[in-house]
Amino acid sequence: MKHVVTFRPVTILFLLVALVSVAYARDDQEIAKLDRFVQTTKGNTASMQIFREGRDLIEAQNWQKAAEKFNEYITGFPKNKDLDAALYWYGYALQKQGRKDEAKVPLIRLIDRFPSSSWRREAEALLVVLGEQDAVKRGLDRDNCEIKMLALQSLFQADEERATQIVMDSLKNPGQCEGFQAAGLAMLGRHGGARAYPVLLDLARNPNADLKLRLTAIRYLADQRNEQNTAELVKIYDADKTKEIRYQVLRALADRDDVAARAKLLEIAKQGETPEFRIMAIRVLTDHGRMPLDDLLQLYNAETNVQIKQGLLRTFADNKDPKAKEKLLSIARGSDPIELRGYAIRQLSDRDDEQTVGQLVGMYDAEQNQQVKMTLIRAFGNSTQKVAVHKLMTIARSDSSVELRKMAVRYLGQSKDPEALKYLEELLK
Repeated sequence: MKHVVTFRPVTILFLLVALVSVAYARDDQEIAKLDRFVQTTKGNTASMQIFREGRDLIEAQNWQKAAEKFNEYITGFPKNKDLDAALYWYGYALQKQGRKDEAKVPLIRLIDRFPSSSWRREAEALLVVLGEQDAVKRGLDRDNCEIKMLALQSLFQADEERATQIVMDSLKNPGQCEGFQAAGLAMLGRHGGARAYPVLLDLARNPNADLKLRLTAIRYLADQRNEQNTAELVKIYDADKTKEIRYQVLRALADRDDVAARAKLLEIAKQGETPEFRIMAIRVLTDHGRMPLDDLLQLYNAETNVQIKQGLLRTFADNKDPKAKEKLLSIARGSDPIELRGYAIRQLSDRDDEQTVGQLVGMYDAEQNQQVKMTLIRAFGNSTQKVAVHKLMTIARSDSSVELRKMAVRYLGQSKDPEALKYLEELLK
């Protein structure tokens, strides 16, 4: 089945957040609309005075008094042209107090009496959130995507089987509502339980399906806790060469705490087809604490690919174990290729603590390679430690290389350290 839904540049994460409580996420926009409504309504009548007081209570989040104030408006001015707005905010304030059944009454009245109201859309959305079944049904029939997603969310809470079927139908027959498939799939993954598994699996391994939908399906397959699922994820990785799919499978495997998942990740880390995937496997293993530092150290010593070694150096930099720092220092001082030594120095300099910077300073005088010395000078220039400033001053004053002395002066010029500035003034005398 070929999925042809187009997506605006919106992330799945946004969709998920919106679906949990999309009406609440729109609170600020609705209150801003209320404020504009009050500001643009002319006159200082008694009815408008009450409405303004209700607006102020909404902004103050005093829901009980706000409800009382808008109810006063509704009962006192039943033929006023702004009755629709008052009905909406009365229902809104009741809903904020948890008085769901009471809140539905003014909202339904608004829709019935004022079908062309500018507040109708907000009223329908709020009714869907409140679980009003007629509103849910109407919402699913609407073209408005936000209303449709709200309706589906409510239906999952009331009739999971029916909601699951609607999602499955949407995957087979995509409509014009942008994002509905992805949102529905996410809800299915979160609420569908065992019945969601075959749908997610079928979509995840279908190479002709929409890429974003496949990624969402794989994300939720990770939550299915069974050995068969791990085997299916491994099959998807082995069969599909798409970078995005493989990355998502690696993350899904890392989320699974079972032997088979860890074994596959270790296999990819050690023998993956490309350095890129090997580094990704190493990263997800270390991020989830599934690869001990000793294993990483052994892997580094046995590795010949410079790109993968750099990836391992990043994991050492993120590791708080003293052995990780010692390894970086050993590489920085040792006989590894220059690019790896420089990379280790940069990772160490990012720590910018007094002890580490002092160790880098101690390396400088014994170092013979000018490129490594330049990397060390850059590390001193980016440091906030006094020992780094003092070393730059020493280099600027007496290093045998004119080029390195000039470089040290440039970094001293960028420093705001008073000693560095005083030293530069003395050089000018």
